[in-house]
Amino acid sequence: MRISTSQVFLSNLDNLSRTNADLFKTQQQLSTGKKVLQPSDDPLAAAQIIKLKKEVARNDQFQGNIDVSRRRLELEDIALGQLNNINIRLREISIKAGSTTLGAADREILAAEVDEMTQQMLGLMNTKDAQGEYLFAGFQGDSAAYSYDENAQQYVYQGDSGQRMIQIGADNRIASTDSGEMLFEQIDGPEQPFVSNNPDGVLLGANINDLALFEEEFGEGTMPLAFEVTVSGAATPPATVSLNVTDSGTPPMSFTGTAADLETAWGISVELNPATTANDGTYNAEVDMRAEKTNPLNVAAELSKGLKTLDLNDPEQKEAFKQLIAGTLDSLKQAEESNIRGRTSLGARMNALDQQESVNTDYQLFTKEALSSFEDLDYAEGLSRFALQQTVLQAAYQSFSQIKELSLFNYIR
Repeated sequence: MRISTSQVFLSNLDNLSRTNADLFKTQQQLSTGKKVLQPSDDPLAAAQIIKLKKEVARNDQFQGNIDVSRRRLELEDIALGQLNNINIRLREISIKAGSTTLGAADREILAAEVDEMTQQMLGLMNTKDAQGEYLFAGFQGDSAAYSYDENAQQYVYQGDSGQRMIQIGADNRIASTDSGEMLFEQIDGPEQPFVSNNPDGVLLGANINDLALFEEEFGEGTMPLAFEVTVSGAATPPATVSLNVTDSGTPPMSFTGTAADLETAWGISVELNPATTANDGTYNAEVDMRAEKTNPLNVAAELSKGLKTLDLNDPEQKEAFKQLIAGTLDSLKQAEESNIRGRTSLGARMNALDQQESVNTDYQLFTKEALSSFEDLDYAEGLSRFALQQTVLQAAYQSFSQIKELSLFNYIR
């Protein structure tokens, strides 16, 4: 096989170019510390590197979510702790206000302190997190959780029952917030009659005017009262009103008289529908005793109102004040229990965050070690290869400089 001079030159140029490229690639690897610079260097390793980098990024997001959740839960714990302190002080004020030695001026001073603490509670229950969202508003984070309704003359919850869940692990989500409905709207207010079954439309409403007398007759609890109204003569007022206690285990109780007589007999009053009771006949309806839910803000507001307005020199108002203090203490106890449940749940979730953070850290270390095995350069091997490639390149240059001098024309001269 005859080798021409052009072949010699082209072959040597190709070898020099390839050797330079290999040396340049090794130099890039040394400067970046990466073994795989592009997918073509090692397609299998490149695929694993992409997958492992996604895992590292996802785990970083989980760790970031843990930080966000921890900030929210710690802020919630601080707010609940302050609310519990206020609750304790309100209980102290309620007990003190029940003393017969206090005068109207003393109660005014206590009412002023209650008003101040009510505003503190409002601020705490409208706490914002680091993202500027209301912490206790559920999913309605852009709106204040609580505001004062002038028409209803009470504090109203404006959020919902949602809990914002956040991913903290591959298969682990945790509630990073609690709604005000769950934490603050679980206080039972005073039981009131509620017309629950009124097919004939005979009752427009019912009310307890004398709680002590009502409980003396019926006891505490939610007893349904079955009303049977008998109208005798369309031109006359209802002649009889019969009441039967349909509560199981209680003998039926009956009463005969006008609706107005019920207040004197049992401490309960009913409002009859004139349109229905204008006709002869017998009509049925049912009333349940129900306790509507309220919140600590309204409990404090009612306490302040009673301290300011009730005259203890009036026997009826004095009795109403005693009932107010008893009801306030009961409501504050319920608020404290709800607060304890909320903080217990917070503690459990913060422990879960710590445990998941440890798991994520271990998994991140394992993932990065696997990524390093595919991606990172072994400097000892890289430096040895670089030295070898330098030697090879120098030898190629030297041999080529000698080969290019080989020619018959050198001898003809």
